[in-house]
Amino acid sequence: MKALKKRNSQFPPLEYEDVVCENHGEVSCLPKLSELGEKRLIRYLVEHLDWPRDGLLPPGDDAAAFWFTGQLVASVDTLVWETDVPPRMTFRQVGWKAVTAAVSDLAAKGARPKYILLSLSLKPSTEFSEFLELVNGAQEASKKYGATIAGGDINESSSPSISVTALGSSEKLLSRVGASPGDKLATTGLFGKTFAGLHAALNSRPCERELSEAVYSPVARVEEGAALAQCGGVSACIDSSDGLAESLHQLSEVNDVGFIVDSLPLDSSAQRYCVDNNLDTVEAVFYGGEEYELVFTVKPGWRNVVEKALERLGKEVVWIGSVSEERGVYFQGKPVERRGWQHFSPVR
Repeated sequence: MKALKKRNSQFPPLEYEDVVCENHGEVSCLPKLSELGEKRLIRYLVEHLDWPRDGLLPPGDDAAAFWFTGQLVASVDTLVWETDVPPRMTFRQVGWKAVTAAVSDLAAKGARPKYILLSLSLKPSTEFSEFLELVNGAQEASKKYGATIAGGDINESSSPSISVTALGSSEKLLSRVGASPGDKLATTGLFGKTFAGLHAALNSRPCERELSEAVYSPVARVEEGAALAQCGGVSACIDSSDGLAESLHQLSEVNDVGFIVDSLPLDSSAQRYCVDNNLDTVEAVFYGGEEYELVFTVKPGWRNVVEKALERLGKEVVWIGSVSEERGVYFQGKPVERRGWQHFSPVR
């Protein structure tokens, strides 16, 4: 459903060719959003986005409506340019990352996303081409995770941001609550890539491609989350977007348990970068953030079941430790300091 069956005649459809400006007969630029206005931007999206085919209301209506069965799982996440967007990240990459961040929270609940809502707050000086890149990045990520953009909002703001609401469903839910002493601690992947990749970006250093991709094109673990939920052996789960240390401290707090990390889940490319640049590998693992891996605990006797669940996806479980009775997080007998991204905090 790429267009409304009944067109709104208040403003004409906006084609890409309609918005170029000419200088001496040659196309020289694309207009800024302030030259187009909200209504024409909405019309463009209504005409060009791939809208859900099961919508009960037409694209461009005041709300989106769908028949829904099962357990509805919802998450919202916001990226603010000033605090969340690293140097040289394109508008398309911002759109991708914003959707990934919201979807990652659904993945940690074992849910698959189905619909995405976007709220864009942009400067009037933003170029139309940048607006298109932002939306295209969000649409590409949505398709990657099996979801469709179903609606949204466009606002003018001096502080640009993109807010994404992800709606999905799950037959079996995972929760942060449920970890018990004796459970095993595991993750869906290795850490340190975003720490190294961001260091390279901020300091204009060369790095391996996968380190850069971890920063600019992260991927949520949707399939892994669904498999972990279905297998029945996972007692608690959280995503690692705030950093491994912070994720473990959050699980420790809500479950009144502790975690003993006895194996450092360090990615080999991150290790090479840290060695070459004299960076602390332990710091890279615990405080990188935005890896979007899943951190979870496994009930006693369920190890093989959980491993087979991820093997079917061609993935491996990374076992890193165990759950203890004493509250806190420990690595090699030493406490892991609670540090990680937190808005409104004087300490980052």
